[in-house]
Amino acid sequence: MQKLQKIDDLLFVVFNVMIILTSIFMTGLVFFLVLSRYFFGSSMIGTLEMATICAIWLYMLGCMVASRNNEHLTVDFLDQSIVSPKTRAYYEISRSIIVFGLSLFVLYLANDMLAWALKRPQTTPALSIPLLWQQAAMLIATVFFVIYGFRDVIRALGLLKMIERSA
Repeated sequence: MQKLQKIDDLLFVVFNVMIILTSIFMTGLVFFLVLSRYFFGSSMIGTLEMATICAIWLYMLGCMVASRNNEHLTVDFLDQSIVSPKTRAYYEISRSIIVFGLSLFVLYLANDMLAWALKRPQTTPALSIPLLWQQAAMLIATVFFVIYGFRDVIRALGLLKMIERSA
């Protein structure tokens, strides 16, 4: 279990470094795009494509970090109104199962997207960058959503077991 935690910690560092780099690249590319349009009246070919790829990776990496930290969107009113530890444990189990199920569904969709992309490869118009670069971000993110979703279900079940033992 500690090896998995160390791998997760290492991945978290890698995700954060990638988030910083994609933020810098995306910001720089968009800034350059705005300046080139303002000063030269036209944009450099492919700048928007590269900025879009950086943005997709940035968004997916951010989602992976949020999933890792169990910071999913929740209904705060419901979350804050539960005071009973046992009810909270059941709530966490329900929430975890819903997130895990949705993650599996998104993984299924990402798999279909990958199959389609492999059968009919497409590229960006200006630089001919394979769209698999953008789709890879979504596919990798959904794999991590499933992994972290499964982890959250196990944690929630463990919390319920711990509460039932102490009661």
